[in-house]
Amino acid sequence: MINADIVKQQVDLLQFVSQSIEVRRVADTGGGEWAGPCPFCGGKDRFRVQEHAPPGKKPQGSRWMCRKCSPRWGDVIGYVMKRDSVDFQEALLRLAPNADTQQKNENKVQIKKRSEIIRSQWVDTATEFVEESIYHLWGDEGKGALAYLKNRGLSDETLRQWLIGYNTTEGYGDPEQWGLPNKESIWIPKGIVIPCLDESGLHYLKIRRRVGEPKYYIIKGGHSWLFGSHTFLHTAIGFLFEGEFDVMLAEQTGFSGVGYASMPANQQLQSGWEPYFNSIENLIIAFDNDNPGQKGAEKLCRLSSQFVKSDPFPAGNDLSDYYQTTNNIDMVFHWLYDQLRLIGV
Repeated sequence: MINADIVKQQVDLLQFVSQSIEVRRVADTGGGEWAGPCPFCGGKDRFRVQEHAPPGKKPQGSRWMCRKCSPRWGDVIGYVMKRDSVDFQEALLRLAPNADTQQKNENKVQIKKRSEIIRSQWVDTATEFVEESIYHLWGDEGKGALAYLKNRGLSDETLRQWLIGYNTTEGYGDPEQWGLPNKESIWIPKGIVIPCLDESGLHYLKIRRRVGEPKYYIIKGGHSWLFGSHTFLHTAIGFLFEGEFDVMLAEQTGFSGVGYASMPANQQLQSGWEPYFNSIENLIIAFDNDNPGQKGAEKLCRLSSQFVKSDPFPAGNDLSDYYQTTNNIDMVFHWLYDQLRLIGV
């Protein structure tokens, strides 16, 4: 295995960034702060590099951020992930090209699969799709979808913050336009569009369908990721749900100082998510009340003594269901706050 901590220690982030942009020292913060144009979105000095993170700040060591397109501090691995539109493991391989042959062989099949998708093309098309779907959500065609979302307790501000949209038509997309081989077909159903986006880029597009199965459909070309992962970066306590709507609702309560993320109950934690768990000391698993959700929570809790299963939701199957039985966001807040007793807070 390639050790991510060793890679971050060996790569001089300031020198690495300086290969593509010109930066100048502007402050003594973090052992020296440097500014320059963002290699991703431009500007003059919105991109920042600190040689050493201030004590107690994450990520430790050298870090970067952009005040416009990447407002959360990241490390050199996150920089390569965003620059090259690749996942965590691929970024490690690019930063450590002389890693042992065994590691390369272990990743050979996965890399081949990734190469079949032109990731940058997929991201560009997916981004345009998200922008168009946002427009439709707030137009006449999105009235029904918007009413559904508000019935789940989600405010206009929350929907805009998480870039939620609505796809008005159902059909097949152009595989070449989406960066897929021509032989592939890419079906895009009608429904509410939920993008999974963080400082390292756009990972997947999920559509919540009004009718038909599966109820939630992931557009081909995306990859599994921790929805809401960025909220875990600078907090010691995290909640892990199954659904994206639960994450949005939990954050909307205003219960600050806590991270909220989601993943399917039948999915395993991935090595690429490790940076998001660096500061997490306690994780409260709040999966659905049904049998798959409870079994998934119990399985995760066996991985670490710092993982604890939440109380069952007082009503409904998940946090959003619980809100709908009360129509009171304060009740949701109190349930979240009460779970802290499980970790001795």
